[in-house]
Amino acid sequence: MDITLFITGNCLSCQRVENQLKELLNNRKEINLLVENIKKVNSNGIIIAPALFIDDELYSYGDLDEEKFIERLELTRAAN
Repeated sequence: MDITLFITGNCLSCQRVENQLKELLNNRKEINLLVENIKKVNSNGIIIAPALFIDDELYSYGDLDEEKFIERLELTRAAN
Protein backbone atom coordinates (compact mmCIF):
# COMPACT_ATOMS: atom_id res chain seq x y z
CA MET A 1 0.00 0.00 0.00
CA ASP A 2 1.24 3.50 -0.83
CA ILE A 3 0.52 6.57 1.26
CA THR A 4 1.46 9.95 -0.22
CA LEU A 5 1.39 13.17 1.79
CA PHE A 6 1.65 16.48 -0.04
CA ILE A 7 2.96 19.31 2.14
CA THR A 8 4.21 22.89 1.86
CA GLY A 9 6.93 24.75 3.73
CA ASN A 10 6.14 26.66 6.93
CA CYS A 11 2.91 24.71 7.42
CA LEU A 12 2.31 23.62 11.00
CA SER A 13 -0.55 21.34 10.01
CA CYS A 14 1.68 19.68 7.39
CA GLN A 15 4.40 19.07 9.97
CA ARG A 16 1.86 17.71 12.45
CA VAL A 17 0.33 15.27 9.93
CA GLU A 18 3.76 14.14 8.71
CA ASN A 19 4.83 13.39 12.29
CA GLN A 20 1.57 11.55 13.01
CA LEU A 21 1.95 9.40 9.90
CA LYS A 22 5.56 8.53 10.64
CA GLU A 23 4.59 7.45 14.15
CA LEU A 24 1.50 5.50 13.05
CA LEU A 25 3.27 3.74 10.19
CA ASN A 26 6.55 3.10 11.99
CA ASN A 27 6.08 -0.67 12.31
CA ARG A 28 4.03 -1.23 9.16
CA LYS A 29 6.50 -2.48 6.59
CA GLU A 30 3.72 -3.19 4.06
CA ILE A 31 2.97 0.54 3.78
CA ASN A 32 5.19 2.95 1.83
CA LEU A 33 5.04 6.57 2.97
CA LEU A 34 6.08 9.24 0.49
CA VAL A 35 6.17 12.90 1.53
CA GLU A 36 6.25 15.41 -1.34
CA ASN A 37 6.42 19.19 -1.38
CA ILE A 38 3.37 20.31 -3.33
CA LYS A 39 5.23 23.24 -4.90
CA LYS A 40 7.99 21.01 -6.25
CA VAL A 41 5.71 18.32 -7.70
CA ASN A 42 2.41 20.15 -8.29
CA SER A 43 0.79 16.76 -8.69
CA ASN A 44 -2.88 16.17 -9.47
CA GLY A 45 -3.65 19.91 -9.42
CA ILE A 46 -3.62 19.91 -5.61
CA ILE A 47 -3.64 23.39 -4.11
CA ILE A 48 -4.47 22.59 -0.47
CA ALA A 49 -1.97 21.11 1.94
CA PRO A 50 -1.62 18.82 3.69
CA ALA A 51 -3.28 16.46 1.22
CA LEU A 52 -3.19 12.74 1.96
CA PHE A 53 -3.58 10.03 -0.67
CA ILE A 54 -3.98 6.30 -0.15
CA ASP A 55 -2.99 4.32 -3.24
CA ASP A 56 -3.35 7.42 -5.47
CA GLU A 57 -6.85 8.18 -4.17
CA LEU A 58 -7.46 11.38 -2.20
CA TYR A 59 -8.18 10.46 1.40
CA SER A 60 -8.17 13.84 3.19
CA TYR A 61 -7.08 17.45 3.40
CA GLY A 62 -5.90 19.13 6.59
CA ASP A 63 -5.37 17.52 9.97
CA LEU A 64 -5.48 13.75 10.35
CA ASP A 65 -8.12 11.90 12.36
CA GLU A 66 -5.91 9.03 13.55
CA GLU A 67 -8.77 6.71 14.49
CA LYS A 68 -10.51 7.02 11.12
CA PHE A 69 -7.20 6.71 9.28
CA ILE A 70 -6.29 3.45 11.04
CA GLU A 71 -9.79 2.13 10.36
CA ARG A 72 -9.39 2.97 6.65
CA LEU A 73 -6.02 1.22 6.50
CA GLU A 74 -7.53 -1.91 8.02
CA LEU A 75 -10.46 -1.87 5.55
CA THR A 76 -8.11 -1.37 2.60
CA ARG A 77 -5.82 -4.16 3.77
CA ALA A 78 -8.78 -6.54 4.31
CA ALA A 79 -10.06 -5.84 0.78
CA ASN A 80 -6.70 -6.81 -0.74
